[in-house]
Amino acid sequence: MDSTRPSLPTATRAQQPELIRRLDAEWQVLAGSRLLRDRLQSWAVDDERLAFPDGDELVAAAQLRDATSWAERDRVLEAVLERATDDALARRVALQVVLPGLKSLIRGIRGWDVEERAARVVATALDVISWCATEPAGTPPSFRIYANTRRRVLRAAVRARSEPVVLVGDCTPFDSGDEADPRTAGEQIDELVDWVRERARVRDDAARLVVMTRVAGVSVEELADAQQVDPQTLRQRRLRTERRVRQSLALTR
Repeated sequence: MDSTRPSLPTATRAQQPELIRRLDAEWQVLAGSRLLRDRLQSWAVDDERLAFPDGDELVAAAQLRDATSWAERDRVLEAVLERATDDALARRVALQVVLPGLKSLIRGIRGWDVEERAARVVATALDVISWCATEPAGTPPSFRIYANTRRRVLRAAVRARSEPVVLVGDCTPFDSGDEADPRTAGEQIDELVDWVRERARVRDDAARLVVMTRVAGVSVEELADAQQVDPQTLRQRRLRTERRVRQSLALTR
């Protein structure tokens, strides 16, 4: 890797969202791993654009700032994307290449808290990477990934801000205690999710968060770990949803 490239200051690194810190830490292990070095060696047999000894060298070339054109710089990313349809490792490499742009998006977008913004941006970028891998075009791939990720996330942010805030008592009405209830646990959970969603006027994921953590016995920490977000992010989201449910119930009395 080019030792002249400036490293991210420690203070800035500490301020990154938890998901970004995890991705950077994961890459530090993956970049020089036998798995990736062997895969690069295999790729290079068919494509000299991927002839790099390790992941850091590849990413440095793909992020080169003094390239004469985007097309010259993006030749590496383009080669990676050609393998990303059927290769999860190629998608991970592509994500690392565009990560600086994603970090900029996370800082610049307004809406949600920083951990949720990070989760949404990264998840959207992975979808866009898969899409770009199957839909080649004449525009540079780094621009396409950034522009399409930004557009999709901004649309989601606008939809989230326009969600009606009308709305919630506690969740005790959920617990009927009826052991003769013929519905399966899954059906009961889905019905409760519908109940919360309709009264709080929120998306399914927010309603399901309330039901799973208040009724189904799943901890916030377990969900946060599965979604790779900060537990406090989920607690704040749950609190907002429950407030809406209390408001809704108060309005109907």
